[in-house]
Amino acid sequence: MMRNRLVFLFCLFITQVSFSQVTGAYMPAYDFKQIDSLSKIEQGGPPAFSIDPGLIQDRLKKLENVIPLNYNIITHQFVEIFAFRKASFTQRMLEKKDIYFPLYEKYLEKYGLPDELKYLSLIESGLENKAISNKGAGGLWQFMPKTARGDFGMRVDQFIDERFDAERATDAACQYLKRLYKTFGDWHLALAAYNTGPANVKRAMRRCGGANDFWGIYACLPAQTKAYVPQFIAMTYMMNFHWDHSIQPENWVIDIPKDSILVSGYLNLNTLSRLTGFSLDTLRRLNPHIISHFLPKNSQQVKVHLPSNRFPYFEQNRVQIMDSARVDLSAPELMETDTLETEEPVPVAKRYTYRVKGGDNLSTVSRRLGLSVMELKRLNRIKGSHLRKGQVLTYFKLVKTKQRITKKKNKRSNVKSRRKVKHKKKKSKVKKRRKRR
Repeated sequence: MMRNRLVFLFCLFITQVSFSQVTGAYMPAYDFKQIDSLSKIEQGGPPAFSIDPGLIQDRLKKLENVIPLNYNIITHQFVEIFAFRKASFTQRMLEKKDIYFPLYEKYLEKYGLPDELKYLSLIESGLENKAISNKGAGGLWQFMPKTARGDFGMRVDQFIDERFDAERATDAACQYLKRLYKTFGDWHLALAAYNTGPANVKRAMRRCGGANDFWGIYACLPAQTKAYVPQFIAMTYMMNFHWDHSIQPENWVIDIPKDSILVSGYLNLNTLSRLTGFSLDTLRRLNPHIISHFLPKNSQQVKVHLPSNRFPYFEQNRVQIMDSARVDLSAPELMETDTLETEEPVPVAKRYTYRVKGGDNLSTVSRRLGLSVMELKRLNRIKGSHLRKGQVLTYFKLVKTKQRITKKKNKRSNVKSRRKVKHKKKKSKVKKRRKRR
C-alpha cells in the first residue's frame, strides 16, 4: 500500500516537472488580472491536493458525454483553483448562466453539437457580453473583428458590433466549432484551435512528431492554449458538482424580458427610448451590439430589442414614435429650425471634457466620470491601456433641459414669403407716392 502511494507521488512529481512551463499566461477577457497563475504548482515537492483525486476522476467519467473529460494533474489543479482560489468567479458563473445557457443549448442542438460546449463561453468571456480581450477579441465567444466580418458576415464598426449580439455570436460560434471538429476529428484539438487558431494547432502537431491528440501536442502549444482545454474540463466539473464544494449562487442575474423590431435606415435611439417610456440605459443593456446613440442611414435589418413591458405601448404608437425617431437632427436641411420650449424637462446628452492629471489611469478616470473603461476607450478611440498627462478626454452626461419641438423650415416657402414681403413693400411705397400727389 505504502509502495503504491510512493509511486503515485513520484508520478505526480514527474508530471509537475513535465508541465512546469504552464505558468498561467492565459488571461481571460473578463479580467486580465483575475487569473494570474492558473496552473502554477508550488516548487519543492509533489502537490498537496485538497480534493481527493479519485473523487474527481470518478465524477469526470460519469459526467463525460461526447467530449472526453480527461483526469490528470493539470485538470485537477484547475478544479481546485475554481473551487477555492477563484470560487467567487465560479459563483458568478452560476448566477449568470441562466441568461445565456438556454440560447446556447438551442444553437448547439441546431448544429448537432455536444451540449457540454455551453461551458466553453465561461472560459472565453466569463459570460460578459461586452468583454474585450487585450488582443481585440470581443463578445461572449471572443471573435476577432476580421474573423467576425470575413467568415461570418457580422457587422463590426463604430455604430454596430454584432460580436456583442448574444444570438448572432452564438450562431457563429457553433458554425465555427462544427467546422473545426470537421477539420481535426477530435474535440480537444477543435477547442485548442478555437483558442489559438487551426494553423497553430497544425504547426504544433508537426513540431511534436505528428501527434494527433491534445495531450500529445501539449508541449508544442502556446502557453494559454495549454491551459485552455484543462480549464474547460475543470469548469464543466464545477458547474455540475459545485454544491459539493460549498459554492452556490446567491444573487441571480435576471434578464430583462424583451421583444424585437427590425430597423433599416437612420434611427435616434434616445428619441425611441424616451417616447416609448424607458431609459436609455435599459436600451443599451438590451442592445449591447448597438454601440452608438443612433443607427446610421446605411443600417439594414438591424434587430433592436425593447423591454416587453413597454412593447404594447410602442405597438399602439409605432408610427408616431418611429417617425419622430427617424428625424436626423444633424441633417443639413434641419440646421435652421424654429423651436418652441415646453415646460416638461427631458434628459439630453451633453458633451464634456476631462484633462488627464498625474497619477490618473483608465480605471480611476472611468469611475470618476461614471463610465465603464470600455466606454471611455471607445469614446476617445484609445487602443492601449495607458493615459498621458494632459490628454483631453471626451464624455457625455444626460442633463435635463426643456424639450424643444423642432419645426422644419421649408426653403421654398421661405423664398416665397420673402418675395411676398418685398412685393408688399413696393405696393406700400406706390400708395405713399400717390397720396403725396
